[in-house]
Amino acid sequence: MKLPALVPVLFMAYLTAGLARPKTIAVGLLFSLAILKGIQRGERIKWKDRNIEINERYITYAFWAAIGIIIYQVIRLGNVPLLHPAIRTSLNPRLTALTYFLGVPSSVYLFLRGRRYALIYPVAVSLYAYRTPVLVSAIALGSAYYENAKRAGKLELKKLAGLLAGGVALFLLITFLRGNTLASLWVRFQSTVSALDVIVWRGDWYGTYLGGLQWAGVTSYLQGGYSPRGLIAKFLYVHTGATITATLLGGMYLDFGVFAVAEGFLLGLYYGALSRATHPVTKAIYYSTLAYGVVGVETGILDLPVYLLFLAGAYLIHKGRKEMGEREAP
Repeated sequence: MKLPALVPVLFMAYLTAGLARPKTIAVGLLFSLAILKGIQRGERIKWKDRNIEINERYITYAFWAAIGIIIYQVIRLGNVPLLHPAIRTSLNPRLTALTYFLGVPSSVYLFLRGRRYALIYPVAVSLYAYRTPVLVSAIALGSAYYENAKRAGKLELKKLAGLLAGGVALFLLITFLRGNTLASLWVRFQSTVSALDVIVWRGDWYGTYLGGLQWAGVTSYLQGGYSPRGLIAKFLYVHTGATITATLLGGMYLDFGVFAVAEGFLLGLYYGALSRATHPVTKAIYYSTLAYGVVGVETGILDLPVYLLFLAGAYLIHKGRKEMGEREAP
């Protein structure tokens, strides 16, 4: 099974394990099949990976800038959120987002280029006491190692297991330091599926926010206001200030109802096409967005930094197709 197929497979496994309602399972299955169809179609798209002309030193600067932002925020707070999780809400959201935007792809690129210090990033970002960026980083780095080492015939399962185990260890460390237990993770797991159940049950079949929810992923970063997960909480009549995740499908369904399958197809199309990347920069974007898709099975893809990475990948595919067309033109 190719790595992009993990997204729809894990999504259906998530719904099944969470005991989703039959209607939710049916909609989720259509959505997952659309992703798989998109992957198959994307793999047949012809494009030339010309890469983005970026000198490696600038990517190195981006990596250390991400580490520097983390250190700056810790110093500004006067304490480490990992040790005192309650203060993580005082982190500057724009700086935190910039950390993710710069840190994930730059660390993957440097890792692909053999710079082992790239593994500093998942450890450093764990200081924020948020679990999602740690999982994203571990999955992105693990995927990069797995595919490239396998292609070169140098795959070592111990190294792959070490990368993933390190990410899981950081995830569990954050969980326990935040006062959570494995049982509480299970409760969150089921509540996320339950939120999707309510969305599919109460939401309009043609969509409720009509694109406004996902667009809030842009506006909330730039000018404040409701975030996408805040709008999900509002729809579910949860008190003001709360945010709720509703799986990969939840935000799309609230926006476009059953037509969310079209977004699923486009997501698969993107992964299928970009999986043919050959240059390190393009690969770094591919593995970063793939990791966000895998983690997004639970959290959704609803944040501006992630949107920008997907746009960068889509631009590279478009650029490669255009160059192929110009080369083949008479």
